[in-house]
Amino acid sequence: MGLSKAALYYYFPSKDALFFELVFGSLQAQAQAVHNAVEQATTGAEALGAIVRASVEAFAPRLDDFRLAYLHGQVAGRGAVHFDDRQFAQIRPLNELWFAGAAKKLGEGRKGRCGRAQVEPRLLAFLAGLAGLGLLTMKGMVDSQDDPLRHTDEEIIDAFARVFAAAATP
Repeated sequence: MGLSKAALYYYFPSKDALFFELVFGSLQAQAQAVHNAVEQATTGAEALGAIVRASVEAFAPRLDDFRLAYLHGQVAGRGAVHFDDRQFAQIRPLNELWFAGAAKKLGEGRKGRCGRAQVEPRLLAFLAGLAGLGLLTMKGMVDSQDDPLRHTDEEIIDAFARVFAAAATP
């Protein structure tokens, strides 16, 4: 970056603070991409598919950013990365940005009833997010071995979208 270590620490008081900003930037971009995709969906079922698709599309071309945001803390070991309460307070609203729109669309017109899967709308939206992260994890694993998945991203995303649409159907 063209900065000395001392100059870098002028802007960031610690390695943890620098790491947090890198992670937070990736998470914020992903949450915004998911939110924007969900806003375009006309139904709750479409919103669930949008969560999977936007999550994968946000990170598939940048798997190292995905690894940094989601896997570094696990790989580095317990205590290697520490976020403080203020940093967690910055991250938590991203969950709302990521899942609330789909949960709202799933709940519209249902009078409190769950879909066929009997899963509460917010949890169903979260599960769609996990599906996207799971696909990214698998992509990262096979990418490092130069051994592609048997199915394309598009096939997997479409299959997830169909599964979640079925689960959301009353």
